[in-house]
Formats: sequence, C-alpha cells, structure tokens
Amino acid sequence: MTTPSPDKNGPAERGERPGLKGWRKKVIHLFLGSDDPVRDALSFATGFASAFLPPFGFHSVLVAFLAYVFRLSLPIGLLGSWTNNPWTFIPVFLPAYLAEIKTGALILHTTVRVPNILALSRMPKEAILEQVKLVLYPFIVGSSLFALGAFFLSFPVVYLLIRWIKAKRHPSPK
Repeated sequence: MTTPSPDKNGPAERGERPGLKGWRKKVIHLFLGSDDPVRDALSFATGFASAFLPPFGFHSVLVAFLAYVFRLSLPIGLLGSWTNNPWTFIPVFLPAYLAEIKTGALILHTTVRVPNILALSRMPKEAILEQVKLVLYPFIVGSSLFALGAFFLSFPVVYLLIRWIKAKRHPSPK
C-alpha cells in the first residue's frame, strides 16, 4: 500500500532545504497516512524492540525481514530501529546493553564481569574470545527480555498516540 505525499509541492520542488519541519511532517504522515493504526504501532514497536537486540549493524536487515514476514510497514519499522544510532548509542543503548548483560546473568545464575576496553585491548585474541563467550549468553537472554519489554511498552504508547493525533485532527461530529 502506498500513501500519498504529504505535500505535492514540497521544499525540494521549491528549491528549499527540507529542514526539521519538513522531516517532522513526513514522519507524522507515515503514521497518519495509513488506515491501520494497529499495523503502524506494531511496525514501530517491532523496530524499536530490535534496537535492543545484539545483531549490531544488522537491525535494519532484521526489521526488513520481520516487516516482510508479518506484512508490517518497513519505513515505520526502520524508524523504530533507528532509535539506536551513533548519537544515542553511548547515552542510551550502552547502559541498556550493560543492564541486559547483568539481567541475563541474574536469570542464568552466573556472575559476569564486563572487562574494560583498555584491558581487552591488551589481551591476546584467545582471551578476548573467552571474554566474549562469558558475556554472550547472558547478553542474549537479557537483550531478549529488554526487547520484549520495549515491544510491549512501545506498542500501546504509539497506538494511543496515533489514535489521539487522528482524533485531534479529524474530530468526530457530535
């Protein structure tokens, strides 16, 4: 299903730069241009949940696959996935990943000490692989739980937000 462009004579056609306002219009149109808010909220929640999973650099591929399999909106799913980006990685996702490792270790009843980067840089390759093996299973378990939590929290928020904005823009006759 394709949705019409939010404005036929956009800033690019007028020789202007799109700017933040133009992008905001396009993003809002992605959510409001569809007649299925459930599908759109599922698409965003799926992308947002994938941002908490370990396949670094492959979140977009994962979202594209899930969008194809479950007939979700790829652009909206990518928007959710791209919340994990270079600007948000250190302040948001690095602490989340560390919490995921600790959560996974609690569930698996193991103790995990995350080595610092300086210590890792001085280790031989075999020792680094051993460190990765110690952290890998708790990370997978913890990130799966965080991804589920992100999905189940973001779906109703996005769904209700879409419904609220649509109701505000098109009030029903009384």
